[in-house]
Amino acid sequence: MIYWDNNATTPLAPEVLEAMQPYLQGQYFNPSAAYAPAKAVRRALEQAREQVAALVGAEPSEIIFTSGGTESTNTALAQFRHSLTLATEHPATLRTLEGKGGTIAPVLTSGLADMAAWRSLLPGHDGASFAWANHETGVIQPVRELAEAAHEAGARVHVDLVQAAGKLPIRVHDCPIAFASLSAHKFHGPKGIGALYVRCGTEWRPTHTGGLQEDGRRAGTENVAGIIGFGKAAELALAAAVQYAALATLRDRFVYLLSEAGLNPVSNGGQAPRLPHVANIRIPGVTAQSLSLLLEPAGLICSTGSACTSAEPEPSHVLRAMGLPDAQVRESLRFSLSRFTTAAEVEEAAALVISAVRKLRAVQSSITGPVMVYR
Repeated sequence: MIYWDNNATTPLAPEVLEAMQPYLQGQYFNPSAAYAPAKAVRRALEQAREQVAALVGAEPSEIIFTSGGTESTNTALAQFRHSLTLATEHPATLRTLEGKGGTIAPVLTSGLADMAAWRSLLPGHDGASFAWANHETGVIQPVRELAEAAHEAGARVHVDLVQAAGKLPIRVHDCPIAFASLSAHKFHGPKGIGALYVRCGTEWRPTHTGGLQEDGRRAGTENVAGIIGFGKAAELALAAAVQYAALATLRDRFVYLLSEAGLNPVSNGGQAPRLPHVANIRIPGVTAQSLSLLLEPAGLICSTGSACTSAEPEPSHVLRAMGLPDAQVRESLRFSLSRFTTAAEVEEAAALVISAVRKLRAVQSSITGPVMVYR
């Protein structure tokens, strides 16, 4: 199987599993306890905090462990009364802001923020939220420009780093960012563990209260094994930065092979800076659902959109916001590679897509139209 849905989740790195194993068995002590074995667990937990902080250029004291990116984003947005965000944001942002004084700013057809509209909408908002890189297209936003505009307008800034962390060089101190969300399972760490970056000196209110864990900032016994795995995954991702940058060559080779075969692929967001491992492609006249129906049994796993919205029959809100008509949205597939992707996999994946498209086109005509899959 060729697994190319790494924006949804990534396989656990062997080194991460090895690091977690002792804390699933022998080192099971509660890090809040006062005896020596518990203190040893606490030291390991704090080392993981340092590793996660290093991944995004933060101080360890600015990292609060959470259950994942969604909780981190929800916690950050709870600090604002009136928030401005982009139309292409993840559901963790858009659904949280529904009915809570949220304003949606448009994007250009490239997927990049419409900066003129962003600036014009900022007055009256005390918070601004956007993703460093989009979860469906991989489009990288002009982070500094967005953040500085919001800061100058008096809004505190939350940045969703869930897709970007571990794949791009990030230093949160270089921009006026108050909050940032991270999730371990997007870069070969375990599921169910994330972090919220809170800039030193930023006033905020915890949403989980009760115990005094995380220095009183997030109550609840820590997910120790998950945190240890998060730290190890962050350390590995930081060391693998060159590998991720090289994925752009593999991604572009994949698209080239489809084009060379006459499939006429179009890369959604291809005219903007993108994450090196993401290709959101539409093949004219071929629906994504029918294509994925053939690719999965053939051995290629990809996605028609965000895993968080895959149960919904509606077309992608991200591609719609970029101005694509529904017919083109329904032709779009997301292929997201990982640092373990090989050149041989790229050749094989391209061959599988080419074969599947040719099968579909063989049973289509100008009279029947494209093959459709109905739920």
